[in-house]
Amino acid sequence: MDKQAIIQVDTVSKHYGTNNAIKQVSFQVKKGEIFGLIGKTGAGKTTLLELLSGNQILDEGAVKVMGFDMGTEGDKLKEHINIFSQSTSLVDRLTVREALDMFQGFYHQKNNVDGILKQFGLTAYEDKVVRRLSGGLRQRTTLAIAVVNDPSIVFLDEPTTGLDAQAKKEYWAILAALKLQGKTIVIVSHDMTEIQYHCDRVGVMREGSLVACDSPTKLIAELPGGGLTMEAVYMHYAVSNAGGVGV
Repeated sequence: MDKQAIIQVDTVSKHYGTNNAIKQVSFQVKKGEIFGLIGKTGAGKTTLLELLSGNQILDEGAVKVMGFDMGTEGDKLKEHINIFSQSTSLVDRLTVREALDMFQGFYHQKNNVDGILKQFGLTAYEDKVVRRLSGGLRQRTTLAIAVVNDPSIVFLDEPTTGLDAQAKKEYWAILAALKLQGKTIVIVSHDMTEIQYHCDRVGVMREGSLVACDSPTKLIAELPGGGLTMEAVYMHYAVSNAGGVGV
């Protein structure tokens, strides 16, 4: 395994009865990377994200995150990771600052709330009730909540769904700033333009298997017959019957 890897996934499988949701998946994520996961609905992306974040128990294989074995030591990672949730139902009636304060209370490790509000462009809205914010500001608030414990790794599942172009641009600017701070970001997205221009490496899921894994540039360059975009990569690996993995 690469010594720079902060996440190590080795032949992992997850079953739900007769449904093999994840099949013998192996890959690594390096510290400070933005690592994307793409694939059709039902390909296993969200299940894999839940395994990495400790919200699901794997059936076979091994996952190590920051050196901790997720099978036996997942509880030790609570202070070091966080996962984004699109839902704001838990904090809809709270102000932005109240929401951050509440979630920070769940952790021993703290981040500076005033600093978070400033970094995420939320200072002017700190006394506003979350449910009355625009979609873009709600998404920023949920991402701000995901860093209240100053995590080393942030897991994001379709965080920009429903946002307009400007809100997406602002959201990715925040993610770029988090990367500069040394954060590792694992993101599931169906937006191939975002994946192409913002991710360091991308894993492509198909029917529970990882069928390709590399930088967007290399994935595009290695397409049979040539290709110009991650959309072409998606169609080739996630939709067609193409196989083979480069990890």
